Amino acid sequence: MSDATGAVEDVEASSESRTATPAESTRGVWVEQAMGFTYRTLRDVARSWTVLGVAVGLPPTMYLLVTATREFDPATKGLFAVGIAVLGAMIASLTVFGSQLAVDLESDRFLAYRSMSVRPSADLAGRMAAGLAVAALALGVGLVVGLLDGAPLGVGGVVPAMVSVAAFVGLSVVFMAAAIPVVAAANNEQYAQFVLSLVAVFAFMLTGYNGVMPSIAILDESVVQWFPNALATRAMAVRLVAVEGASRVGFAGTANRLVPLAGYAVVAAVAGVLLSRWQLYDGRSGR
Repeated sequence: MSDATGAVEDVEASSESRTATPAESTRGVWVEQAMGFTYRTLRDVARSWTVLGVAVGLPPTMYLLVTATREFDPATKGLFAVGIAVLGAMIASLTVFGSQLAVDLESDRFLAYRSMSVRPSADLAGRMAAGLAVAALALGVGLVVGLLDGAPLGVGGVVPAMVSVAAFVGLSVVFMAAAIPVVAAANNEQYAQFVLSLVAVFAFMLTGYNGVMPSIAILDESVVQWFPNALATRAMAVRLVAVEGASRVGFAGTANRLVPLAGYAVVAAVAGVLLSRWQLYDGRSGR
């Protein structure tokens, strides 16, 4: 119970000064609560070598093993490097967000959060901010490993960088929201981490390495092209792979990838708040 008490104190301390002053705005309280969840999630994840090892270390290891045993042309190697890096971001988004959610659910901390009048949207936003930070680290490590291995990667300007960031954020939001029903059903941290990692790997394989190698995808290309992980990876790949041939992964222009991905992200964020309120704050947390 000491860990549960500490988690509650972190969130409570972040908003104590705000709630103690009647004149403080609701927005200020919301921001303080979100920052409390961000700090606590990052602190706990930094202590978990299992989560960091799987999210940050596993995808680059997979990349090096594959490239050591197979020959790729430059364009394919670059596309594969981006696909593997995005896999790291997917695993990080799911496990960082989901593991801490599972810890709180298993320890009945949502009972305390509800008594503190914690806003589910602030809870979700804080955890997502932490998940985005670790997912960005995983994505960056994956791209750097690919670059060091000779993959033709590069950023050609501000616009390609902004497109890549937008695609990454949209992807992470979708996968973090998807973790909520899995965690609620599992109600166990270790089981949830295992299942969430499998979700990322299955999505990676079903779509042909996140859509960059549709010829080996289990699903048909007409289906693959609408998966959020394929949309995000392709949007990044055509901007980051600095050789001819990278454009072959696209079913349409960049806008046609980002628009549906943005739609997925908005729906996922709204659904995440509703699921948090229903399954965590008003549902099973009250058992």
